[in-house]
Amino acid sequence: MQTVASTLDAPSSAASPQSRRARLRAFSRLEWWPRSEEAAVPKWVHFLFWGALLLLDGLAVYSNLNAGPKHRMPQDQLVLRALLTNGLSGSIFYFNWMVLVPGTVGRGRLWPYLGGVLLLLAAYVPLRFGISGLIGGGAMEEAQTTQQKLMMIIPYTLLGLSTIFFSSGLRITGDYLSGLRNHRELERQQLLTELAMLKTQINPHFLFNTLNNIYSLTSRKSDKAPEAVLRLAEIMRYLLYESSTDTVPISRELAHLHSFLDLQRLRLPASAPEAIRFDVEGAGPDCAHPIAPLLLLPLVENAFKHGDLAARPVAVHISLHLAPDGLLRFSVLNHVAPADAERDLPRQPGGVGLVNLRRRLELLYPSRYALDVQTPPGQHIVTMVLLP
Repeated sequence: MQTVASTLDAPSSAASPQSRRARLRAFSRLEWWPRSEEAAVPKWVHFLFWGALLLLDGLAVYSNLNAGPKHRMPQDQLVLRALLTNGLSGSIFYFNWMVLVPGTVGRGRLWPYLGGVLLLLAAYVPLRFGISGLIGGGAMEEAQTTQQKLMMIIPYTLLGLSTIFFSSGLRITGDYLSGLRNHRELERQQLLTELAMLKTQINPHFLFNTLNNIYSLTSRKSDKAPEAVLRLAEIMRYLLYESSTDTVPISRELAHLHSFLDLQRLRLPASAPEAIRFDVEGAGPDCAHPIAPLLLLPLVENAFKHGDLAARPVAVHISLHLAPDGLLRFSVLNHVAPADAERDLPRQPGGVGLVNLRRRLELLYPSRYALDVQTPPGQHIVTMVLLP
């Protein structure tokens, strides 16, 4: 039994020196020290801390100059004491910033932090007494009794606590502000990613519908099919090369919309050239008013996808008004076939365009847009308003 017990105990006895060597190796490599991004002290913290110390030193010098001869300390002793006390205060300030707060409060451990504060005070107060005893404080301090000197424990403790909590407050405030910035940047990146995904949904949706139209022309062996392919090439050039920016001049968006309408007119008989009407007011060919790319297309596309193009004299009526103050109103009216008149077209399956558009408006124009859908008998009217 003794042999078995000694055999079982051997690994634990051997493990103890190994664990001690591992801890020693970790300590020698400073693996306990926080990483640079965790321990880095911003410049504004240096300026604030040392500025406060210099201000206190200036007040001490001013008070010493105005003190009586019995209470006045020699200037060289005053400067030396200020250097030593500032060095001591700086040591606990930066130790608390770089080691204590990240290792305790930064990891959700409050009691170890309070224990660390007590240990710092246990080191700070005796060292502060040592500095006072080493430098001296003039004739008044030499006349103090031991009991009077011990009473200095209270102000020294308060000074140490003020330095530690000042460091902790600045560190926690800095981490909070940094967390806010990181959170906002993360939200911004998520919005950009979502917008990119929404934009990629637009192109296939539009391309799918347009290819269906071209297929219809080619199946009828229409002479309009080659022109439709050229129009599609122009539109795809805009989608690929000009709509990748956050905003485009509204003149470019309108030019793209005209190309789309020209493509749709190829579906109409030659006897109905005015079946598609597009009125523009306040936005000329060179208008540079910024607008998010591909924002107008979904409304127009839905009019052709769900509308009755056989309605006369006007099957689709589009109007755009840009006010001098930047308010933009865009409206699309299309007629609805009798069989579809009672359906809620934007909610039917496959209506990706309007759902996509509404989400893009929420992201790009928060609290600055209105999207109104009306369904009077035989008609479907969508109005979008963008505030400046």
